[in-house]
Amino acid sequence: MLKRTYGLQDWKAAPNGFTIGLKTGCRGVNLSLVYTKLRTAADEQQDYVPERQAIHSLCKPMVSPKKHRLRLPVFSTGGKVVFIISLFVLISVLLGGMIFWYGNIFDGVRSYVRGEGLWAKAQKDAVFYLDSYSYNHAETDYNAYQEALEVIKGDKNARLALLESPPNYEEARKGFLLGQNHPDDIDSMIGFFLTFQRISYMRDAIATWQSADQTIDELKQLSEQIRTEINAPNRNTGKISELRQRLQHLNDRLHQLENRFSLILGEGARWVKQTTWRITVLALLIFTGIGLWVSRQIIKGITKAEQQLTISELRFRRLKESNTIGIISWRMDGSIEEANDLFLTMLGYDRSDISAAAINWREITPVEFQRRDQQAVNELLTQGRCEPFEKALIHKQGHWVPVCIGAAMLDNNQEQGVAYVMDLSEHKKAKQQLQLAATVFASSSEGILITDSSAHIVSANQALCAMTGYDESELLGQPPSILQSGYTADEDYNRMWESLNQTGQWQGDIIDRMKNGDLIPMRVSINQVKNTDNQITHYVAIMSDISEHKAKEEHLRHIAYHDPLTGLANRVLFDDRLEHAIKVAARNNTQFAVLFLDLDKFKPVNDLFGHKVGDRLLQKVADRLTRSVRETDTVTRLGGDEFVILLENVSNREMVEKLLNQIIDTISNAYRIDDYDIEIGVSAGIGLYPGDGTDAKTLLHHADTAMYERKGAKGSCA
Repeated sequence: MLKRTYGLQDWKAAPNGFTIGLKTGCRGVNLSLVYTKLRTAADEQQDYVPERQAIHSLCKPMVSPKKHRLRLPVFSTGGKVVFIISLFVLISVLLGGMIFWYGNIFDGVRSYVRGEGLWAKAQKDAVFYLDSYSYNHAETDYNAYQEALEVIKGDKNARLALLESPPNYEEARKGFLLGQNHPDDIDSMIGFFLTFQRISYMRDAIATWQSADQTIDELKQLSEQIRTEINAPNRNTGKISELRQRLQHLNDRLHQLENRFSLILGEGARWVKQTTWRITVLALLIFTGIGLWVSRQIIKGITKAEQQLTISELRFRRLKESNTIGIISWRMDGSIEEANDLFLTMLGYDRSDISAAAINWREITPVEFQRRDQQAVNELLTQGRCEPFEKALIHKQGHWVPVCIGAAMLDNNQEQGVAYVMDLSEHKKAKQQLQLAATVFASSSEGILITDSSAHIVSANQALCAMTGYDESELLGQPPSILQSGYTADEDYNRMWESLNQTGQWQGDIIDRMKNGDLIPMRVSINQVKNTDNQITHYVAIMSDISEHKAKEEHLRHIAYHDPLTGLANRVLFDDRLEHAIKVAARNNTQFAVLFLDLDKFKPVNDLFGHKVGDRLLQKVADRLTRSVRETDTVTRLGGDEFVILLENVSNREMVEKLLNQIIDTISNAYRIDDYDIEIGVSAGIGLYPGDGTDAKTLLHHADTAMYERKGAKGSCA
C-alpha cells in the first residue's frame, strides 16, 4: 500500500477520522484526511512548525464557507497585449503560408525528379524490350516496348498541353497520369511547371525535354524497321544487327539527355532553395523585429502580472506538490473550486479553467455513470465518505478518461468535500492489449506455438492444431520434437539453437510431420521471451505451411530449364550440362559427343496441316529421341525444329555414328497425327570431344557445320 499522510510525521490517524481507501483496481492508495484532528494535533506539537503550516495551508481553503476564486488582474496594457498576440498570429500565418509555398515548390521538384526517373525507366524498358524483340521475335516483348513508349508519350502530351495558351489542364493531367506519375503529384507538377517555366533553369530543362522528342521519334522509326525486317519472308540478319547498333546509339543519346535534364533540374532546385530561403529569413527578421519592439513596451505589465499570479498560486502549492494522485475540492452543485496540476493534466484543463469555473464534475461525468455518482452522493450524505469506485470523466477534447475515485465530505459540511482521483487509462490500455493479444493468438491464420524455458509446449493456437492434426491437449507438455519428421538434419537444429542463444531469434524452413504421418514443409520464426531480469521465460514460434510455395518453386524451377512444348531440356540446362561434361571428361580423360539435328520437310507440315499438327509432331519427335538414348544422355530442343543431344562417356566415333544412324531411322518413320500420315527426315552432325573441340562453342559449331554439310549433300528441304 502506498501511504501518504498530510500532517505530522508521528501522528496516528484516530478511529474517528475519515478514511478513504482506494482498494483493488485503484492501486491501493490509503489516505487519511481528518481536518479537525490534524489541526488539533498540529497545534499541540510545536516542534513541527513547517508541517503544521503545510497542513493549515492545505486544509484552510477546503473548510472555508466562502467561495474562493482566482481573479485575473486587469492589464493596463491590454490593448497592446491584443496587438502583440494578433501580430504574432499574423507572423505565424504568413510564415505558415510561406512554408506551405516552399513545400509546394519542393514537392514539385520532387515530383519532377520522380517523373524523370519514370521517364528514364520507360526509355530503358523500351530499348531493352525492342532489343530483346530483335533477338527472340516475341510479340510480348514488342508489346512491352510499346507500353513503355506510352509513358514517354504521356509526359510529352502533358508538356505540350501546359505550353498551350491558355494551358490545357485536363489534357496535362491525362498526360501525367499516362506517364505513371502519382495522382497526388500531378497538381504540384502542373503548378511548378507554370510558375517557373520562364526561369532559365526551367527553360533549359524544357528544351532538353523537347530535344528528346526527336530522338524518341527516331526510336519509333527504328522499331518499325526492325519489325519489318523480322516479318520479312527473307529475313536479313545483317540488317537486323545494323539496326541493333543504331538502337544502342539512340539509347546512348537518350541517356545523355536524361543526365543533362537531371543536372539542370538539380541546379534549378538549388537556386529555388536559396531564393526562397533568403525571402523566408528576411520576412522572419522583419516580423520578429516588429514583434520584439512591441513586446518591449509591455514587459513591465507582464512582470507585474507574473507577480500577481505567483501570489495566487501560493494557495495551491501543497496541492501541486501532490503529483501521485489527482486532488480536487468540490461542491454539491458540481463546481470544482480547487484542483492540483495532475488532475488538470489528466483531463486536459488548465488553471484558467478553474478560475473561470469552467469545470463542473457533474457536467464532465457521462450520463452512463450519473446513477453511480448519485449512490456515492447518498453515501457521502449519510456516512461522510464513499467507497472508491470506477467511473469515467470527459476529457476537454471530448474523449473519456477512466478513473478510480473516492471522496469525503469536509467535517460538519453538507455542501463541500474533497476527492481523490486516479487515472486508470494505462491500466485499461494494458488490459485491452492483453485481450487483443489473446484475440490475435486465437484468430491468427499462422500457427503459433509457445513453450516454457525448458522447451515444453504450454500453448498452441487453433491454426497450428489445424496444420498438424493434433489437438492442443495432445501437444501440451510435449517438446516441439513431437512434430519432427527426421528430414531436417541435426546440424540444422544445432544451428537453430546457436542462433537463439546468440541473437534471441531464428528463422528458417524445416519439414515437420503431421499426426497422420504426412510431411508438411514449414517456415518457422522463433523468438525468445525474457523477463525484466533478462532471464528466458518462454519461446514463441510462428509457423507457416509453405507446401504451396514449395510446389510453385519446383514448378518455376522446371519451366526455367525445360522447353514448354516438348518438356525437353532447354538451352540453359543444356549449356550447364555441356560445361559439366567438359569438366568431367577433362578430369577423367574420357570422350563425349554432341549431336546437332535439324528436321527435314518440317516447314511444309506447318504450311499444309497447321501449327497445331506441327506442335504435336515436334512432341512425338521429342518422345522418339528420348527413347532412343540412355537416361544419362540429354536431349535438348534449341527452338523451332532444331534439337541437340549430349551423349556422355562414349568410346569412339564409330559408336556415335551407329547410334546417330539408329536415331535418324527412328525419326524418319512415318507419324500418324489426326488421320494424317506424315513423313519427315532429319539431318544431323557430330561434334566429338576432344577431337572436334575442347569447349562448348567449338563443339556446337562443329556439329552444326557437319549437319549443314549433310543437309546440302542430300539436298533436303527444311
